[in-house]
Order: sequence, then C-alpha cells, then structure tokens
Amino acid sequence: MTSVGESIGRAFDEVWKRTRGRLEGLTDDEYLWEPAPGGWTLRPDAGGRWLIDAEGGGGPAPDPVPVATIAWRMGHVGLTFVDYGTRLFHGRNITLDDVEFSGTAAGGIEFLETAFRVHWREPLGAIAGERWWGPSGAAFFGYSHYPVIDTALHVLDEFTHHAAELGVLRDLYPHWGAGA
Repeated sequence: MTSVGESIGRAFDEVWKRTRGRLEGLTDDEYLWEPAPGGWTLRPDAGGRWLIDAEGGGGPAPDPVPVATIAWRMGHVGLTFVDYGTRLFHGRNITLDDVEFSGTAAGGIEFLETAFRVHWREPLGAIAGERWWGPSGAAFFGYSHYPVIDTALHVLDEFTHHAAELGVLRDLYPHWGAGA
C-alpha cells in the first residue's frame, strides 16, 4: 500500500520532471525576456546582486497582476521551496537577503534545482506517517495549526501552476520574443 508521503512525493517528482524538461535549451535572452511592459522580473541592484521584483510575490498582488518573466517565475518557485522548506523542516523564517537569485538562465536553473532537491524534495521524502497530520509549526504564523499535508499541497499547487506558466512563456517566446 502506498503512503501519503509516497503519493505526494511522486506528484512533486512528476511536476519536476516535466518542468525540468521544459527548461532545456533556455537562453539568457529568453530567461529575461519581458513579454509585456511593466512586468515582474529579476533585476541587478547597484552592487550587481540580482533581486526579485515584488519581493517574490509574497504580498497582495496588484490588479491587474503584472506579467512575469521566466526568470521571475523560476525565482518565485525556487523561493517557495526555500522559504516553505526552511519553515517546515527547520522551524524558522528566511528573508530575501538569504536567497541568491541569478541573472543567467544556467544560474536560474541551478538555483531552482537546488531549491527543489535540497530545500524541499529530500526533506519532504523523510516525513514519516503521523507527521503529515501534525501542525506545520510556528514559522507559519496564522497558518501554524494547518497540517503538514496542507502545506505540502499548497507548495505543490504553487509549483504546478507556475511551472505551467513557464511552459506557456517558452511556447510564446519563439513567436514574440525573438522579434520584440
């Protein structure tokens, strides 16, 4: 019989496999391509450190929501893995200063892969039986009483929906990006 953890882990692995495949051949131009004016992206500060617009999307989104670049979406998903993983598995919070974003496609892929595997997937795979039904913990503030399974499913939802958006942007780029 399959456990809840095994089922959720397989779902994450399938989304990762599909996402990683969609990132094959990603160029720096495509990574930072802005499909609409005023969108969210990653930008270097005066010292050359790459920062994510809108603090990575952690607060209320404006209306209408700006169209985000592939770089922003990869940064947001990676930030979700690092942030939620640190909260769930280490019981503490992070700040954006704790995260290093990359201004290159190769660096962005490496960041996303490390965030997924090290900060999220490996510790998620170690969750045992009843822990799935226990509270997520104080680092989740008003959601601290939500069970771990709810937190994991929220992260899966964020990952899946932003990964799908990455795929759409990759599909659009050859039609708009190269000539824009």
